[in-house]
Amino acid sequence: MLVRISVLLLVGVSLLINGCVLSRGRVGNPIQEESLSQIEKGSSKKELVVTLLGAPDRMVVGNDKDIFHYYYYDGKSPGLILLVFNILSVNVRSDNLYVFFDKQGIVQDVIYGKRTPEVDFTLRPWGK
Repeated sequence: MLVRISVLLLVGVSLLINGCVLSRGRVGNPIQEESLSQIEKGSSKKELVVTLLGAPDRMVVGNDKDIFHYYYYDGKSPGLILLVFNILSVNVRSDNLYVFFDKQGIVQDVIYGKRTPEVDFTLRPWGK
């Protein structure tokens, strides 16, 4: 009788402490793609880039170039919490924009990569 009550109590408690977890985090601001089309290599200046995109998230000063780095990170994390076995998956993607300037402050190159639409809530404990 005591064993039966103990087993029922253990099963009941384990059902109460199980659960699912969904979390989401974002860092930075989404990069406005319509503003990128207004930036012209060889003629746009730093002032225009800052007006269109805001202050850069990071600035790098090289030998003869200045680089503005804009980024946006999007992450999702689903999880399954069980009494003995837990599964947690983290999926983070980023958009990165690099704008290269010469010493006169003229845009020399623009490199943009967008990967945040690929972020999903898929729970894959053993890979894809």
